[in-house]
Amino acid sequence: MNKRLLRVLSSSDIILEVLDARFPDLTRIPAIERYAKKKGKGLIFVLNKVDLVPKEYAENWKKLLQKEAPTVFVSTKKRWGTRILRKTIRGLTEKRPLYVGIVGYPNVGKSSLVNVLVGRHAAGVSPKPGFTRGEQLLKLSKGVYLVDTPGVVDSKDETLLLLVGGKDPSRAKHPELAAHVLLTNLHAMGELPFKDLEEYAQHKGFLMKGGEPDTRRAAIDLIRRFQRGEIGKSYEWMKELKV
Repeated sequence: MNKRLLRVLSSSDIILEVLDARFPDLTRIPAIERYAKKKGKGLIFVLNKVDLVPKEYAENWKKLLQKEAPTVFVSTKKRWGTRILRKTIRGLTEKRPLYVGIVGYPNVGKSSLVNVLVGRHAAGVSPKPGFTRGEQLLKLSKGVYLVDTPGVVDSKDETLLLLVGGKDPSRAKHPELAAHVLLTNLHAMGELPFKDLEEYAQHKGFLMKGGEPDTRRAAIDLIRRFQRGEIGKSYEWMKELKV
């Protein structure tokens, strides 16, 4: 962990770890969880983007995560769950002033969560991962403050980062690798009819000079659609990926 993140964590009484509800296990950050336990910090798992997954899928993950820490469903897009999250924060401790750190992978929705919690556009929001550049201290309620920090990347695996939304595919060295994993599984689930990137590129009209399929452009488009939740209705196959 970098010095800035450690500074934020050390000054926080409670840590909100924002997870992508589509693949909570892959967007967890074990180093932060170990730190919270060692230092006696409160920890709350925030399952964001819950509107993108089936209810049963989300409930099963909640049961598992609650064995370790309080877990709250949230959809910043639909504005679900923030009242319960506020109540959960207040219920962990009566300490005031209370400082709450918000951490998570880029693009899990940290800045959007901050905006919804404070009721105004307090933090810049962008669909591009890593938009937030510096930590901010924001008032949540009387005596309760949110500490927003830049997105945390805990893996050097580019393919994994692309699949969990932790990296902009246009900045990836080899987006085709992640797109191949994605397309193979979506085809096997019967969601997409394309067997490979060449077919997908031709279908989308992504062609280079001479009519050759532009597989890089196709890969970037496919990954972006997945990151936005436009495709990909089952995430069981994601359990096989390793952080």
